[in-house]
Parts: sequence; structure tokens; C-alpha cells
Amino acid sequence: MASEVKLFAIREVSEITGVNSVTLRAWQRRYGLIKPQRTEKGHRLYTQEDIERIQLIVSWLDKGVAISKVRPLLETGSEAVAEQESEQAWVTPVMTALAECRRGKLEQLLTQLMKEYPLSLFIEQVVEPVDRQLNESANPLKPIQCALWQSALIEHCAALVAKARKRNGRKALLLSFEPAQDGISHHIWLSALALSLDGYSVTILENLPFQGKLHGLEAAVSKQDFAQVLVVGESKLPQAILKQLARLHTALHCPVILKGSITVIHGSWLQKLAGETEHDED
Repeated sequence: MASEVKLFAIREVSEITGVNSVTLRAWQRRYGLIKPQRTEKGHRLYTQEDIERIQLIVSWLDKGVAISKVRPLLETGSEAVAEQESEQAWVTPVMTALAECRRGKLEQLLTQLMKEYPLSLFIEQVVEPVDRQLNESANPLKPIQCALWQSALIEHCAALVAKARKRNGRKALLLSFEPAQDGISHHIWLSALALSLDGYSVTILENLPFQGKLHGLEAAVSKQDFAQVLVVGESKLPQAILKQLARLHTALHCPVILKGSITVIHGSWLQKLAGETEHDED
């Protein structure tokens, strides 16, 4: 008797491949790249072969191939290196919209790119190159373009985070002690979006006071039953804050994760925290 083919729900496929459900649906509807089965209620079900196909699509995207050019590669099974899109193929339209102060066009591009590409790829091949170009010293329009870029990206991320907050059950707290003028707010919101895509309902607290103890932090984590605390930053954190974070991790059993340069800056602190956690478990 033949064994039944294992089928995966779209959330499982997202966890396995790192491609969120919105993007998977876009690849199906707009480009016909995958053809999942359907339950009687219309829910998508994917096979192991579908998952491998999705992973192959991601590999082509990582090489710089535009999503619109992936289907012929899949159909022919070609192992040859496809003609790659240059970084500018994605970045140039965004930079043009910024140069012309066309907010509507910028929002349209963000909607398309963030729907059709995994978040990690969008950050690597769009956000980071745009950031670099905007921060070139020879750019006379830097203040206006940076403000427009940040506001559009933050608004888009905020809308997606708010939408996910209504359906996601687990709670996560995102903290940032970086000053607003340091221009990293959109990276904080991209981190929040990544948490949302991982199934968390995210509460964001940014521009927090950098000196002294953050009053009420333990009580807030305890009352809201946060499953995770993510701290995003580029500057060294004061000892008072590190002690609070350590108490969250050990006493309240709420995992604390660092992201950004602080991961390197406080590497020894993280190792110590991990060691204390292992000791408690023993």
C-alpha cells in the first residue's frame, strides 16, 4: 500500500523556507511559480516537492535574478547561470522616486517589493544599497531623501506589524535606546516586521532613555506575558540596563535577544547570560 504524501500548511512552509505567506501567495497568483493543493475549505497545502521548488526560487533570487524571470528557469530546469539583474535594477526606481519626491511611486514600489521578495532579501538587495547611496557625502538632497525614505518605509512596516498584531498570539517586546536622530528607525521597524512574520504580536518601544534604570520594565514584561524581548542597537548599553535585561532572562524566563552592533559589543555578556540559563536548567 502506497504511503500517503505528506502535506504542509502555508504557515509550516513559511517556517521551513523563510518565505512569508503573503509572498508565497504572490508567487502563485502573479507568476504561477507554485501550485499548491487546496482543502475543501480552500486552505493551501504544499508537498515536499513544492517546498524544494520554493527553496530553488529563493536561491535564484539570492543570485540577483528578478522574480519575473524565475519561471523560465524552473520550467527548463536549466543549470546555467541566468542573466542576473544588477543591484541597480531594484534600487534605481526607488532612488528615482526619492530624487523626484514622488511619495506615491515610492509606496507603490515598496508594496510590490515587500510582497514579492522575502524580507531578508529585500533588506539585503534594496534597503541596504539605498541606505548607502543616500548617505553618500556628495548627495545634496540627503536630508530630504532620507526623511522621505524613512517615513515611507516605517509607515509601510507599521501597517504590516499592526495587521499581524491582530492575528498573532505570542507577544514580543522590541526595545531601542538609540536616539531618533541617528537615522536607524527604519531598521528597528524592519526588525519588528521580521518578528511579526515569525508569528509574534510586537510592541515597540524606541528612543528610550539611555541612562539609568528603565522603571517598570520587569512589571510590563510580567503583566503582558511577553515571550521574547529583542533589543536593537548600535551603541554600548549601560550596566543598569544590562542588569535589568539579565533579570528578564533569568528571573522571568523571558529570552532576551540582541540585534545590531550591540551583539558584538556585549558578546561576553551574552555568553555569561547563556551560561547562567544553562545552570538554572540543570
